[in-house]
Amino acid sequence: MDIEFHYWVTAFLAKNAGFSEDETEIIAYSSQYVDDNDVNFEIKDRSTGKVYRNYISQTMNILKPKLELMRIYPIFHFIPGEPDAITARRRDGKMHILNTTPDSEVANEIIDAAFKVSHDIRLYRIGIASHSYVDTWAHQNFVGWYDYFNNIGLDIKPDIGHADAEHHPDWINHIWIDNRLVESDVNNRHRFLSAARSLFFKYCEYIKIEKGDDNFSKWKNIESDLIYIWGATFTGSKNINESTRIKGYKNKLNWLSDFDEKKWFDEAIKTKVHGMEDSQNGILSKFTIFKDENYWKEGVNKHDTHWYRFQQAIKEHEKLALSLLSSTFSKMGINLETA
Repeated sequence: MDIEFHYWVTAFLAKNAGFSEDETEIIAYSSQYVDDNDVNFEIKDRSTGKVYRNYISQTMNILKPKLELMRIYPIFHFIPGEPDAITARRRDGKMHILNTTPDSEVANEIIDAAFKVSHDIRLYRIGIASHSYVDTWAHQNFVGWYDYFNNIGLDIKPDIGHADAEHHPDWINHIWIDNRLVESDVNNRHRFLSAARSLFFKYCEYIKIEKGDDNFSKWKNIESDLIYIWGATFTGSKNINESTRIKGYKNKLNWLSDFDEKKWFDEAIKTKVHGMEDSQNGILSKFTIFKDENYWKEGVNKHDTHWYRFQQAIKEHEKLALSLLSSTFSKMGINLETA
């Protein structure tokens, strides 16, 4: 999935489930920021000299060593599910231990745990886990690893994740062909509505416990709204009517601003530029000669900033996912906890 679901649809679901506007914005921003958190930073504390280092949750550099990629893709974007799921039936009969399947047991454990963590990072964990959870629908039948299992024959891109399938799995309302599968005709409207329903009910369960509000019955209206906003399905190589759909979400969420990937970073951190400002692109940053220096802003308590809390939530999400998937990885001879 892309920003349309991870930010706009997630916000729409969270608000209707009963989260406040501020809570909804944190959840939606965290959900989308998983895809933009692709640079390792060192943030210095001027008063103590201590350095804070974040973990990344995405990388555009598919040339990273396999073990580094394994700490990113299966943890945040391609959670391994049930290889023998009906939705995973292939024409060649192959199965893969890392295959992503919708609404899997591990994905449920990860998002259910997010609703129970400490309050200071809970909303951030919910947003991060929401991203991973709904991606099990969009990224089903792909593995977050180099493997010919991912190849669908569209081009010569490396067979990691759904790179070979390009953006077809991520576009709302898109109809495309996955010729590896027994049921090769893929309708993303069906997949994404199922993901939206499941995520909405997760939110409603939490709100009922926390606030006593019961909003489960809203789903029928929400589903109708989404179908109306999404409009007609489409095929081909372009994300047709994306801007029109986003206008539809904005009409429902007129208080929510466009996503700005630098907002939380800039609110918390002051950058001392050496020469030209460093690129925050994960690949280009490798070629910077004179590195910029980053400091926590004066007068700002880092523990209260969105960026810091998000980064702490990323670390906790990764730790939990690694523990839940350790037995799966061990069957492949991989121990990521010590890698």
